[in-house]
Amino acid sequence: MTAVAFSPLKRRILTRLLVAAALLSALLLAVFLTVYRDQLIGERSRASLGFNLLLQAALENAMLKRDVPGLADIVTRLGGQSGIDSVMILNPAGDVRFASTPARLGLRLPALVPAADAKPSAEFALTDDGREVLRSVNPVRNKQPCAPCHGEAASHPVNGILVVDYDASGIRAHAWRSAAAFAAAGVAVLALIMIVLWRSLNRQVLAPVARLGEASAAIEAGRLDRRVRLEGNDELTELGERFNRMAERLEAQMALVRARQAYLQQVIDGLPDGVRVIRVRDKAVVLANRAFCQQVGRPVEAVIDAPCHRGSHGRDEPCAPTMVVCPLHELKAVGEALKASHHHQRADGARFPVEVNAVLVEIEQDGRTERYVVESVRDLGQAARISHEQRLSELGLLAAGIAHEIHNPLASVRLGVQGLTREVREQRIAPEQIIDYMGLIDQEIDNCIAVTRRLLLLARPPTHSLQLVVLDEALNDTLRLLEFDATSRKITQHVELPESQSRVLADEAEIRMIFLNLMQNAHHAMPTGGTLTARLARRDGRAVIEIADTGIGMSAEHLARIFDPFFSRRADGVAGTGLGLTIVRSLVERMGGDIEVDSAPGAGSRFRVSLPLAETALEQSA
Repeated sequence: MTAVAFSPLKRRILTRLLVAAALLSALLLAVFLTVYRDQLIGERSRASLGFNLLLQAALENAMLKRDVPGLADIVTRLGGQSGIDSVMILNPAGDVRFASTPARLGLRLPALVPAADAKPSAEFALTDDGREVLRSVNPVRNKQPCAPCHGEAASHPVNGILVVDYDASGIRAHAWRSAAAFAAAGVAVLALIMIVLWRSLNRQVLAPVARLGEASAAIEAGRLDRRVRLEGNDELTELGERFNRMAERLEAQMALVRARQAYLQQVIDGLPDGVRVIRVRDKAVVLANRAFCQQVGRPVEAVIDAPCHRGSHGRDEPCAPTMVVCPLHELKAVGEALKASHHHQRADGARFPVEVNAVLVEIEQDGRTERYVVESVRDLGQAARISHEQRLSELGLLAAGIAHEIHNPLASVRLGVQGLTREVREQRIAPEQIIDYMGLIDQEIDNCIAVTRRLLLLARPPTHSLQLVVLDEALNDTLRLLEFDATSRKITQHVELPESQSRVLADEAEIRMIFLNLMQNAHHAMPTGGTLTARLARRDGRAVIEIADTGIGMSAEHLARIFDPFFSRRADGVAGTGLGLTIVRSLVERMGGDIEVDSAPGAGSRFRVSLPLAETALEQSA
């Protein structure tokens, strides 16, 4: 057999019906038993009084005939009848003159003497030995024939009291049995009514409500094609029809919403920049386009409904507002916008610079107002991939220094040639002087060649192939290129090199671009002059290059953003591109190295670049 399943509503209604039936049955039973018992006892009392009146007539007749033995015999015989406990005749003073129980003769029972005008009565009482009896008390009135013996009725209204005690146990037992039988019949009728009521309630109300509940649950679960079928022509049937119409409208509206969402997704997927929409309340991403997912290297399923900091920064906890310009934290007023530079992190852990344009919007949804931040994310990593153009831009800043480096040797060559020509024309030159002039010219030409070599090494496009680069030479050459700029700015340049050369596997042009950017930044940080120190050391299989200056230094706020694209705060007041350090870090990380910076206002700055030495890289690759 299968167990009958009851819904919570069915259980609640059935429980309440049973409780109500039980309480009603108990109440009806109590009332019915009490009323029926009292009625039954009242009937027995009235019957006993009627019997007493008959007995009184017989006794009065015996008394008129003065048949005392006959009167005693009647009392004794009546006391032996079934259902009668005892019979007594008392005089007006309460003395027992006749009794079916001889032990009671002569007893004085004043409590049984009624008032002179009392009527016959019957009530339950307790005997001397504690048994319950139905006691019938009937005063025997004085009549004219009795006057010779008892006196006139005016002065002696009562000749005696007839007391009959009926056995009450049988009366009560019979009353209870009869009442219980009728009560059981009433309970059975009530139970039948409850069963019929329950079946009707279940069929007409609970079952339709259950079907409506199942259909509502299916709609809630997304099965919008679910409908409910109810038979009949009542309010619940009408409710079912309204539910079906509501479900049809909901299905149509959801189809329209899905079409609009698909249209919106197609529109934003066509944008070249990444776009995402973040709900401010819980920082969850509710919408993202294809470009953003490609930027972070994550499928759209991993971005939507996930916290914004997880999809863009790879963090499980929200970003600290003091460490990054967070639009959710900064934007307060609806319509307010901001632009910020961030570093996003791809799924593989690689970080890349982005420019974020964000605006705060407010949308009415589900009866309440929600705030969202709409972000447009532009990948600035491409700026690092055009480092050659950046190098050409930086070379323009070296034009004055390069011109000076070449001008001086050329001027010396010109003086030597002019002197040699003059001496030859005047025929006053000796062979030794010619050799001296030619040596001077040759030396200055070598200087020009060295300058142009350094310039060509710096300006050469990346070869995308690894070379053995001697860091000592690259560091010295870069310092030489900046010598004129340092002299004009009153900057003293020092270099500290180890005894043995340090070589790395890299592109030489990129190495020189790293050194040039760091040294130029050091020059910019000392607008009134100072000292630039370039150090090269070997530590734990790595080459460590330090570029230190005695400039104005940087605050903690600026220090946290110096590697962000387009962030520029030059101490000399000139507007920079803001891409130099971004390119430097990108190149260093691509070479398997890392870059650090220490700075404080008024204490200068120290950039530290660590690159794997060539021998270490070869050992690891082997």
